[in-house]
Parts: sequence; structure tokens; C-alpha cells
Amino acid sequence: MKIKIDTADRYFSWYVRELADWKCARCHRRFPRGAPGLSCSHYYGRRNESTRFELNNCVSLCFGCHQFFDEHNREAYHDFKLKQLGDKGFKNLMIQVNAYKKKDRKMMVIIWRAALKKLCQEKKVEMPKI
Repeated sequence: MKIKIDTADRYFSWYVRELADWKCARCHRRFPRGAPGLSCSHYYGRRNESTRFELNNCVSLCFGCHQFFDEHNREAYHDFKLKQLGDKGFKNLMIQVNAYKKKDRKMMVIIWRAALKKLCQEKKVEMPKI
């Protein structure tokens, strides 16, 4: 069953990619702002509410790198996240993924829209229409 992407997901995804300056974290390929082909990859999938909007769980990846990690080499994704977060950060993420978090999409829209707006202001770029 496919997980529905809602407005909160779109704000969060744009925030992750904007924070990464529209660059793939693995191959470092740059993308034009707003271009397709760069996505917000969740180490623990979006089905898990406790880490769905957690920045340490997500990274911007191009289509090829996303496919590499998700379908072909999950062990490499583990090593990548461990290197990115360090032992303590990775253990904290593992604890968080097993914690309960109530779903509150209205609050997530408010939080991530505000965060994206602030980031866009800091970078002096236009806020996207989501």
C-alpha cells in the first residue's frame, strides 16, 4: 500500500532539499531549485510517524542514489547514515523510530511551512507555492 503524500510532507521535503542547497548527499550532484530528480529520502520510511518529519531520518538524494539505497543496497544506506549521524545520533534515531508519536498533520503543516519560510528568508530565495 502506497503512503499518501500530504501538504506537510511537501513542505518538509522542500525544506530538506532547500537545506541541502539542492544537492544530492551521496553523489553531490547539484539540481536547479525546484527541479524534479532530487527527493527527500527517509531512512525509516514515511509509514513510521515518529520519524516521518525527523531531519536526522532524512537526506536529499537524486533519483539514482535513492534507488541505490532503497532497492539495491540497504546495508550501504545504513553505513551512510551511521557516518552522517555518528554512533550516538544513529542510536537516538533507532530509539525514536520505536517511540509512539500521535499523528497531527495540521501541526506539521504549521511547523514545516514556518521553518521553510524562515529558511527561504535567510537564503533570500522565494518561498515555493506548495
